[in-house]
Amino acid sequence: MDRLEQRILADHVVLEGRFARSKDPVPFQQRLDLEYQAISEGAEWGQTWDSAWFHLVGKIPEHWATDEVVAHLDFNGEALVFSPEGIPLQGLTNGSVFGRITRHNFRLAAPVLKNPQIELWVEAAANSIMGIHRPRDPERGRNTIEATGNQVASTAATLRPGDTISRHGSYRGIVNRMRLARFKRDLYDFWLDMEVLNGLLDSVPDSSTRYARILEGLVKVTNIFKDAEANLGQCREMLQPLLQQSANASAPTINAVGHAHIDTGWLWPVRETIRKSARTFASQLDLMERYPEYVFGASQPQHYQFVKDHYPELYEKIREAVAGGRWELQGGMWIEPDCNLISGESMVRQILHGKNFFMDEFGVDVNNCWIPDVFGYSASMPQILKLGGLEHFLTQKMSWSQFNRFPYSTFRWRGIDGTEILTHFPPENTYNSELDTEFLLPAQKGFKEKDRLNEFISLFGVGDGGGGPKPENIELGRRMSNLENSPRVHFDTAKDFFDRLDKHKDDLETWVGELYLELHRGTLTTHGLVKKQNRKLEWKLRSVEMLFSCLPAESYPIEELDRLWKILLINQFHDIIPGSSINLVYQTTHAEYEQIQDGCDQLLKECSQKLFQEDSDSFVL
Repeated sequence: MDRLEQRILADHVVLEGRFARSKDPVPFQQRLDLEYQAISEGAEWGQTWDSAWFHLVGKIPEHWATDEVVAHLDFNGEALVFSPEGIPLQGLTNGSVFGRITRHNFRLAAPVLKNPQIELWVEAAANSIMGIHRPRDPERGRNTIEATGNQVASTAATLRPGDTISRHGSYRGIVNRMRLARFKRDLYDFWLDMEVLNGLLDSVPDSSTRYARILEGLVKVTNIFKDAEANLGQCREMLQPLLQQSANASAPTINAVGHAHIDTGWLWPVRETIRKSARTFASQLDLMERYPEYVFGASQPQHYQFVKDHYPELYEKIREAVAGGRWELQGGMWIEPDCNLISGESMVRQILHGKNFFMDEFGVDVNNCWIPDVFGYSASMPQILKLGGLEHFLTQKMSWSQFNRFPYSTFRWRGIDGTEILTHFPPENTYNSELDTEFLLPAQKGFKEKDRLNEFISLFGVGDGGGGPKPENIELGRRMSNLENSPRVHFDTAKDFFDRLDKHKDDLETWVGELYLELHRGTLTTHGLVKKQNRKLEWKLRSVEMLFSCLPAESYPIEELDRLWKILLINQFHDIIPGSSINLVYQTTHAEYEQIQDGCDQLLKECSQKLFQEDSDSFVL
């Protein structure tokens, strides 16, 4: 199987490349203002957090005319491929522990192949899916100077020649691949067939008939193939009976939801989340064109706003996909906020702005709370969520608890006032599922309500810049739609799943009170100044609104308050306000806190002037 994977991309033609480096991102429309120079594979194009535009040209060989062609691109960082007209086409990434074949490949669509002359523009970023290389903390109990020296030496051993070490990390942008290649679809399909069957061997009893026949089939095709592509047809034909055995009558259904959890700020600054969102969304629109049954979903209206502001053509495609039922809007909050540290009023504003955005922009009333990665959930949340029109709640973070295993996958969560909200924890215990046997079969075994429910959710796809689901995820899901010893995989939306689940809520157990995560507890005290400023500004915004309520409605500064609140809301993200982000994030956070402070001071000044011009009997200070 390893050899098969290595042969799926065959032959290659190196593209001619020119690049222009910049410290900060440069929009597509301004890329020609930069100075370009030639670059070839193996050359460095940038350092930590740098950006660059690449102009790639080449020609598809005539003897590849009937082949499927891909651009095999790897800039040792994240990237977004554009058409010559400036349309975002597909995101690329490296450094993902999840990615395999297709993460570095851009598929050339049929209209492009009609013209053998290829021209692509690529915006690259000198950071990976998990930010940059960060030096490890000194070992505990060692002399500080000695430990720091060892830590630097250890870190240096993991870096490539020419990398630099700094307190806040380092990175190098390198052109690893800049080529056209032939994509061998038949080898790819054969590899996927074997991937599914090989995965089943790890789960079915080795004494069973199913195990013996799968093993015999894999051994036979291995012996027949002999690395000769002429034998592919015979090999795939031999495996088909094993792939066509129907699922067991009691097999549960996997409600497979394409997903890409993108942290608004964490190991990268918020400015990079703008581009992570665009890369991911472009890739998912491309997948929808290839797989008509596939549905992708994304939360956090702030990310949609980023794309609307910076990639309007891409945003219009998203609007079309939502209207066509291929793209699901998830989570009725502005971002996915921390749920321990923010005030109840802030949580209300998260819902207010989140639901309003989705309704105003798409005409969709989102009715679920979608926060899979937050560090615990207050017992006051069910009441606030229900009053905000959020009927369903999804997370998986409780599976990370350090000591106690949470007893339910699907249950009614009851808050301090008695309000209940239907809650589901995906039993894969991840929001980065690969939708293969390695993830789905343990989930089937660990699903706690298997005695009364027939389905659960799988959130598949790599987030945080990993681009979301990959083609092989969907291909594997297709093969497991009705397969013996496997749950049935069905592509659907989370909304449809929760609507079906509603019919069974009276059969579910109830959890009363806080959902306390036994992990990440240090975030409750880390970066105390960030938390202090957040609380101070929550109160200041409240004061501004209270005073303006003493004036006529037409005096109310709706647009300015909307702007200030959204700045505060984005900094309540569950890696920003807890203090689990990098220093670069907090430089921006504190600057934005000053913006809110200044904005509130200006509004208070305006309000005071208007109040004291009114009749003194018409208000109370």
